[in-house]
Amino acid sequence: MHVHQPPVVKLAVLIVPVVAVLAALWLVVQPPSFGMSSSAPAQKPVEERELLPANVTPTHYEILLAPDLEALTYSGKVSINVRIHESTKEVVLHSNELELSKATLAVGDAAPQPASRIDLRKEDETAHLHFAQQLEAGSEATLVIEFRGVLNDLMVGFYRSRYTDAQGTDKFMATTQFEPTDARRAFPCWDEPTQKATFDVTLRVDEALTALSNMDVASETPAGDGLKDVRFNRTPVMSTYLLAFVVGELEFIEAHTSGKHNGRPIPCRVYTTPGKSARGKFALDVAVQVLEYFADVFGIAYALPKLDQIAINDFESGAMENWGLITYREVALLVDEASSSSQARQQVAYVVSHELAHQWFGNLVTMEWWSELWLNEGFATWVGTLAVDHVFPEYHIWTQFLVDDLNRALALDALRSSHPIQVPVRRSADISQIFDAISYSKGGSAIRMLSSYIGLDSFLAGVRAYLQKHKYANASTQDLWSALSDASGVNVTEFMAIWTRTVGYPVLTVQELPGGAQIKVQQDRYLSAGHASDDENQTLWWVPLRIKAAGAEACNSSAVLTARSAVFDVPAAEAKWYKLNHDTVGICRVKYSPSAVASLAAAIAKGELGINDRIGIISDAAALATSGHSSTVDFLTLLRAYSNETEFVVWQEISQRLDALQSVWANEAEAIGRIRALARTLYSPLAKRLGWDAVSGEDSLASRLRALAIRAAGFSGDAHVAAEARRRVNAFFEGDRSVFNSDTQRAAFAVAVRTGGRAEFDKIRGYYLDTANPVDQRLAALSSLGFATDAALVDDVLTFALSERVRNQDLHQAIAAINTSGSNRQRLWQWYCDNYAVLAARYRASMNYMGILLRLSVAEFTGNSRADEIEAFFAARDTSKFRRVLDQSLEKIRANTRWLEKDRSDVAAWLQSNNY
Repeated sequence: MHVHQPPVVKLAVLIVPVVAVLAALWLVVQPPSFGMSSSAPAQKPVEERELLPANVTPTHYEILLAPDLEALTYSGKVSINVRIHESTKEVVLHSNELELSKATLAVGDAAPQPASRIDLRKEDETAHLHFAQQLEAGSEATLVIEFRGVLNDLMVGFYRSRYTDAQGTDKFMATTQFEPTDARRAFPCWDEPTQKATFDVTLRVDEALTALSNMDVASETPAGDGLKDVRFNRTPVMSTYLLAFVVGELEFIEAHTSGKHNGRPIPCRVYTTPGKSARGKFALDVAVQVLEYFADVFGIAYALPKLDQIAINDFESGAMENWGLITYREVALLVDEASSSSQARQQVAYVVSHELAHQWFGNLVTMEWWSELWLNEGFATWVGTLAVDHVFPEYHIWTQFLVDDLNRALALDALRSSHPIQVPVRRSADISQIFDAISYSKGGSAIRMLSSYIGLDSFLAGVRAYLQKHKYANASTQDLWSALSDASGVNVTEFMAIWTRTVGYPVLTVQELPGGAQIKVQQDRYLSAGHASDDENQTLWWVPLRIKAAGAEACNSSAVLTARSAVFDVPAAEAKWYKLNHDTVGICRVKYSPSAVASLAAAIAKGELGINDRIGIISDAAALATSGHSSTVDFLTLLRAYSNETEFVVWQEISQRLDALQSVWANEAEAIGRIRALARTLYSPLAKRLGWDAVSGEDSLASRLRALAIRAAGFSGDAHVAAEARRRVNAFFEGDRSVFNSDTQRAAFAVAVRTGGRAEFDKIRGYYLDTANPVDQRLAALSSLGFATDAALVDDVLTFALSERVRNQDLHQAIAAINTSGSNRQRLWQWYCDNYAVLAARYRASMNYMGILLRLSVAEFTGNSRADEIEAFFAARDTSKFRRVLDQSLEKIRANTRWLEKDRSDVAAWLQSNNY
């Protein structure tokens, strides 16, 4: 699944400071007859797990579902072939919020016996079927269950999604979201990753509707009363969470892959509700190319006869990699060729690539338990980026990876409340909480670090061996390490296990030794809240140092730190500068001596360092200031070296770091004004140089840099930029659409709301409400509303966010920017408290979304008393399904409070002495 992070995760549709972006919401050939594949060798569990009894297991499901889109209910019948491993009179399987009316079980050719009792246990989401006759070990049986369910509005299980047809009439489609544990909401099943089986699916639907599932259609036959039975071909062996069904009024566009690496052209379609299919062309073009690219990279043809992608109006995560039927939010799949931003196009390219990667890594080979989630998501994050770089090298997406993934992972993993990449998962309630920046972004960053060390060719050779060995089965992290070790001749397990099984990462402290020819490097755990205690500082990471000195052709890739400290040869005295972690590949922070920082600053100012290194240096300086390893004044001084910076991604990192500083200092009346003055000295010249209008031949990153400069200059108090933004917004709504390109529009909307009033607010809200506008620009308009500073307008936003005009999946978009105004944070927190019961009921099936809303509502506060207040509010409430986010938010508040108290006076003095 692609990012449960609106942020993040990777639905990058918000023009908000990074401090407001969640670490997690934004989340994906064999012949047609598939045999059962033996499971991977059992691995010793790393934690206790609440699993179904192993005495009965499924091998095949035959499912009939009949959804009623008027009554918003469905009836169903499932016939399950099972194996009896131990004699029993009870069969236990998963079922959640289903009404089971009848169950029978037939052993071999014997007559079926009805269940004497059906017990539904809500607390563990199971059905216990009791039978009078003993089921003997070694036998095979057929279990048949009839059931009914509701097409819910919770965006999980088998649920309804609302759309508006061409006549303006609201209608519903039926769709699914099963990952991680909601197949059990659609039909009774063994809903665990290792319980793989084959599936025959039949959907009984209105004759006028389209029905889709994982496989291609085998037959359509009349079923009477205006209905038809759509039967699909049998699936390969797969886990329940990858099954999918969609029923509704749909249209599609189609293309075929070249077949060069798949052995045959693969038909690919993009489905939408009526009138939107043309907007799927960009995603379809990406899919056609990437599906062949992955068949080549992985050495295995795509396993299914077709690939469908569909845009769903109501969808909790970003996308879901259901095998052969990938579901997406509209914003993650649809692109308006004329009006969608370049950022939106890139995001669609990435999300499609990420989900296609899962067709092999996750679907063909599946993690053996949710503690191995990173095997799916971390790898898809890395290889999805690899695919985008292959198709769109002009995006420079590996450089963007540093800001979008590596630094996001470093921020979360700097908290004591973080977790290892391989995180123990005991029960269902724990699973959704680990769809976060650790599983996705740190996992992807670990893969990037490893592949760089052993070489891309060796790495991909190991991946191909891993997939070939474990296809149609389950695998563990150790299985991947073993394959990579064999391919590279390097004992990968020896040094990578520590990265996946332990929390955190190191800060490397560099000391130049007498003589000027050597440096001493010491590693200690980095924590954003301050120095780690002895108990917290036990881990010794394997750290490739990648030392690069001025004038050297390449970095020293053989230098690896494995002890607490070690000495390395570096011509520190002779070289104009030297840098560790060349190209910012490693998962670490680096602290240099003041003289080394000065040398690096000079090299940056002269343009002697590459983009990735410039990003890494300013990122480390900001992080070390936050934690107290250095001073915020050091960071501010270093910023001066970037005054002539020209690259978008470097400015993106700078702007996020300055946004974080302004957020923490938001209520420091005098200092915040001076910080904004400092920001203007950086952003205003940039905005003036780039102007408002696109230049012929510029690439997408140049366009995004212009938008960043406009937004940042306007927010930091550049009156000219703010006035021009409002003027152009007014002209735009008077009909002159030429005043913006697709990137500057969202920046101008944000500045106009922040510096304008009711008139601008209402116009931009109206733009959001107009469903004819591109979905990415509509969501940008919605997120802009939160930049209002007037209390009455903020109250309007909060009321509007809970109305039917904002879809449940988009509520976070409406409120995310409110916390960028220090004066409105209390109003937002109070709204969360006042509406907690309403929100908890609305998102009861996806309580991790409550954590997303919580993070947005509180994480930018400072003050230990505020953290105590938040902790007290939740003391008597059940936070088990979003406890990690609560702990992380509280820790961040307290860490930011410490940062402010530590550097308040020094920052004030520096700003004043430098005449800001």
